[in-house]
Amino acid sequence: MCAFSILMYRYIENFEPPVLPGGDMPEGFVLVEGSTISFMVSQGFYDKFQGLALCVVFDVEDGGKDIFLDIVPHINGQQRNGLSGSLGSFDSDSMWIQYLKPNILWGVLHGAVDFLEFDEEYLQFSLTIKLSGGSVEKLGYVLRCMQMDDNLKAVLKDNQLIDPASIYELEWSDFECKFLKEAVLKDNQLIDPASIYELEWSDFERKFLEEVGCQMEEVEAGDNSEEDKNDNSDSEID
Repeated sequence: MCAFSILMYRYIENFEPPVLPGGDMPEGFVLVEGSTISFMVSQGFYDKFQGLALCVVFDVEDGGKDIFLDIVPHINGQQRNGLSGSLGSFDSDSMWIQYLKPNILWGVLHGAVDFLEFDEEYLQFSLTIKLSGGSVEKLGYVLRCMQMDDNLKAVLKDNQLIDPASIYELEWSDFECKFLKEAVLKDNQLIDPASIYELEWSDFERKFLEEVGCQMEEVEAGDNSEEDKNDNSDSEID
């Protein structure tokens, strides 16, 4: 097993995973029982598999405790790369989110998984969460993958290899926004949901800048029209 610190990895995708107060898991994460996530992977799906977003809701023993977390991955029961680190000190229930690439968890020396090593068509990928100073209250996950063809989707469905609700065919920027930023902000009421708009710049500009500009021009035109009327009225009186 190769172990390294979670804190060393947390900035790789240009996103700092937050630890937030409260125990409400963001919408979209697939909830699992216990403290282990497990799913079956074929070579075809692995080639499309880009990463896993992990959400851990934990409680704190006796308050004011330092929370240490271990992520222990396995393939077919064989332990792979371990991650460990401190999440900090907490005195109430909290939630932690992390995005991890497959090779960081299951690859040998963080390389790709070699299916020939196991000589099996499907491999069981799993990871177990262990905490000291607290306990896992809720555990959820979602998988990010590249666009899959219809044949691969049919294989996954027919063989029930992976919970279909856990799979998202999204680019990194869209996935990050949905599961690592926006969902966290909304569900933890850190920002008013009504203030968030998922728009490209051109659409945002058209909606909020051009429309406002047009409205201001209409107001100015109305004011000018009133001034013209007043000027005409003054001329008639004279």
